[in-house]
Amino acid sequence: MTNILFSISLAATAVEMAGCLICARNLRHLQRESFDRSRRMLAMGALFSGLLALAVLLGNIGMSIQEMSAFVLQPWVGLLYMSLNIVMVLYPISVIRPDWLTPKRFLFLFLPTLILAIVYLFFTSRWTLLENANDVWEHVWEPNVMARLVSLFLMFPYCFILFLLPYNYHHSSADKGWIWNYSLGLLAICIVHTALMLTNNAILLIILPIMVSTFYFFSTEYELRERLRPCEEVTSVERPSASSSTPLEQDLWARVCRLMDQEEVWKDPDLTLYDMSRLCATNATYLNRVIQIETGHGFKELINAKRVAGVVAQIEQNPDIDVQSAFFNAGFRSRTTAWRNFKDITGKSPAEYKQAFKQ
Repeated sequence: MTNILFSISLAATAVEMAGCLICARNLRHLQRESFDRSRRMLAMGALFSGLLALAVLLGNIGMSIQEMSAFVLQPWVGLLYMSLNIVMVLYPISVIRPDWLTPKRFLFLFLPTLILAIVYLFFTSRWTLLENANDVWEHVWEPNVMARLVSLFLMFPYCFILFLLPYNYHHSSADKGWIWNYSLGLLAICIVHTALMLTNNAILLIILPIMVSTFYFFSTEYELRERLRPCEEVTSVERPSASSSTPLEQDLWARVCRLMDQEEVWKDPDLTLYDMSRLCATNATYLNRVIQIETGHGFKELINAKRVAGVVAQIEQNPDIDVQSAFFNAGFRSRTTAWRNFKDITGKSPAEYKQAFKQ
């Protein structure tokens, strides 16, 4: 049974290697076209993961499960995975705050790895061999074991960096939902890796490479098909000529119009009905009812109509504008959602609309 699990783990590692290298190749090719630094970071992480999986495969060629190292918390392996974890964080940082990752901050992120590497050099010939988690607990106060534990658990704070960065939807090409999903996925990988380093469990040897390859697959899919990137005003909400609303409802609608036309809150990709109700000092149910009375549609339809109107205004002001940039400026963060709403509302694709306007 153990030999079967070992063979499956090698197969899973091979899948991780192939998947990550394919993702890196596709992202690298796309990055040359757009010169997007965030894509370079994601490609670098996928390449790093793929090469690491390749090294594992080459190191286990011709070996049996009995010949594998039975020791846990192997020092340089842990430090290598810590570096990979930091690389995986660089991509979302570049998406959320493109200008935040300066050379000094880049060095600061990798500074703990450099310090630990120097510390490790003092224990090169004096590592305590640990066979299981109980051994780790018994020797936990030894300096070389503590250094290894620090490198293992230091990965977790990096998973929460995304929540600490100031979020500004004007500059970020991702919404908060994506930030949550990416951070939780990275956290899950760290948890599984930590458990693997402490136990050398054969099941975890299968789960971890599958998680990493799946993580990069969905990140690459999001990058290639969904994310709108920033590149280098709009009509007011039209109110129907006839309305059966009461004076209180008309007053609330006036507040909605002011927020839409003057403050342009629809440009916030994370705006929800509850956010809007707080801005209008009312409750969400009543606000949605007023919107339906005044427009004949719900809140989402109103916001999407405003965003499409914003895109149309940008095209009419500059027919040569990049469509992705126009979508981004109007508050869209999903390419498919933006195209679908534009087509539904205008009856034309963005390319067709631009061509018709030029003519």
